[in-house]
Amino acid sequence: MTRRAFTLIELVIAILILAVIVVSVYGSFSAGMKAWRRGGEGREFQKIRIALLKIQKELRSSFFFSKAPFKGISSEITFPLVVAGEDKDEIYVIDYYITEDKHAGSKVLMKRKALFAENRFSEERPIEEFIFSANSIDFEYAYELKDGFKGIEWKDVWAGSQEKVPLAVKINFKLGANEDIHHKIIFISQGALGAE
Repeated sequence: MTRRAFTLIELVIAILILAVIVVSVYGSFSAGMKAWRRGGEGREFQKIRIALLKIQKELRSSFFFSKAPFKGISSEITFPLVVAGEDKDEIYVIDYYITEDKHAGSKVLMKRKALFAENRFSEERPIEEFIFSANSIDFEYAYELKDGFKGIEWKDVWAGSQEKVPLAVKINFKLGANEDIHHKIIFISQGALGAE
């Protein structure tokens, strides 16, 4: 007698073997996708860290200049910066501002750099540059505590004296699918150049 069909036990064993193969392939694929996402977020975070180091360098080089004082709100920061040129040093007004990317649903930090002139900006068109994007971004400014207390207080507006720069600037941003909160605190030298 010849057999022409599978028995029920053979069919169940074949289905179990196929299920084990499918589950192991899916598990490998899923682990690979998670590692790829983590690697992508790590690369993005590395780019943001480099951008924050550039912002730190500029803020630490800012100085009091009465014709272009330090200004700051939670979505924008403006300050003067001396940039070494080939023939002479020039004063630029640097403006970091936050805008919204409506397509991606995220915030974008942009930089505007303009040569200083008596009417605030020169006739040259300001240079605009993308810095980074995140789920949310904002600035905070450090004030010295009053009444003899030591320490600082963070506020989202710099309304300090026009003759000063804040003690520090904090850049807050949320990044990734988990919206992890990150902070970068940049202390500013209070003994920087003074120009009238």
